[in-house]
Amino acid sequence: MKRLNLSRSYLPAIVLLLSAQILVSGAVWANQKAQQSGSPNIAERAREMMPVAEDLRGLSFITDLPVELVTQEEMSRIIARELQRQISEEDDLAFSAMYTMLGLIQQGSSMLGDYRTMAEEQVAGLYDPEAKRFYVVDIDLGSVLAAMFGGLGALGSFMEGFLGAFDFDMTDTIIVHELIHALDDQHFDIQGKMDELLESDSDDSQLAYQSLLEGNATRIMNEYAYSRLGMDETMIDTYSELSVSLAEGMLEYSPFLERIMIVPYFQGEAFVNYILDTGGQNALDRVFVDPPVSMEQILHPERYSPSRDVPSSATKPDLSGALPDWRLEATDTLGELIIGLMFEMKTADKELAARVADGWDYDAVTTWRAPNGDLALAWVTVWDSEADAGEFFDAYLDYLDIIFPQGSWRARESDYALYTGMALAAAVEREDRLVVVVEGVPERLIDRCLDAARPDRVAYR
Repeated sequence: MKRLNLSRSYLPAIVLLLSAQILVSGAVWANQKAQQSGSPNIAERAREMMPVAEDLRGLSFITDLPVELVTQEEMSRIIARELQRQISEEDDLAFSAMYTMLGLIQQGSSMLGDYRTMAEEQVAGLYDPEAKRFYVVDIDLGSVLAAMFGGLGALGSFMEGFLGAFDFDMTDTIIVHELIHALDDQHFDIQGKMDELLESDSDDSQLAYQSLLEGNATRIMNEYAYSRLGMDETMIDTYSELSVSLAEGMLEYSPFLERIMIVPYFQGEAFVNYILDTGGQNALDRVFVDPPVSMEQILHPERYSPSRDVPSSATKPDLSGALPDWRLEATDTLGELIIGLMFEMKTADKELAARVADGWDYDAVTTWRAPNGDLALAWVTVWDSEADAGEFFDAYLDYLDIIFPQGSWRARESDYALYTGMALAAAVEREDRLVVVVEGVPERLIDRCLDAARPDRVAYR
């Protein structure tokens, strides 16, 4: 099944959200406000920047890179065409329903629709590793930034003054960012790895790989901008802090979507810097050959190197025997990042969310659709220790109280809980490092479904 993957096979530089780092890495809008459009010579400028990118990355272009200047409307069509090619309406409905049931997005939301809207509004540059082309939008980036800062109140005024002290062309930062993607693709076959990951049924592994790609491009883009601006370490730290403030909640999209789009840039950069600090350029190139397989390794780089924390594995939850008339609709692995976001978004307690998710070692979730349209969810999670499993078990019971406030507890013990409401039930079971969840099935079938969801094979690592 083709599935909703928010990175997909193109690598964009986002003007306002994803590249809040671009903004605070040397983007100056003051000298660009008078411009009416992007430079018609941007393709030529990109070619001029290729040796700069090669020097910064330490790699050389193997083949020519076509560069094309496009309008915002043309970029929107490119994005829409790619999304339509890879994501069906059926897949969007299936995964949007899964995320709704997990409490990550609101009922009736479309992950694909939200992503397409955000990308069409925010993408300034895009490298397509399948077409091997680099697209840049012909827009007045200065006016875009001016409008954005105007809506940020005191923070916007501060940023305007802070950035206005420099004379720098933001377009060059976008060009550098995308040229790094092109270099990495030519040397490490980004498209081939993405195609492989699309078959993994794992948002987690796909986000991890995207974090490596975006983190490396963002790091080099920032290095270029900082050097051009002559910024010292104190100023860089100030910019980094401001970038996070600008990125979080800056756009009117799903908080879940915004966060998972931001993380690959910020956390990915931190991961890449860790690899460089501990192993140098050769170590980073080896990471591109043998990339991180989970967001746990991105969020905690020491779990990638020097000691590799490889996720456990288990049989995916299968309710087909317990619910013979229901059909499998979607399969996913959420990982530490998304599990943490679940708790953070509903509890507003970042420390609790990080603590609960930190013990993640593996998970697999499946959803099942009944003939009458009801949706059931089965979720197998494996944790680093029995204590971590217990912490998740307890936290998830509280989570159910939040997302299904109309229900009531029939049982709530240390290793088993049953929650019912409106003729449907949810059950949570804990055994050693394993926690199994089933939601949305008729109460009379809940124990049968829990038995079916329980994995018959767990490979602990």
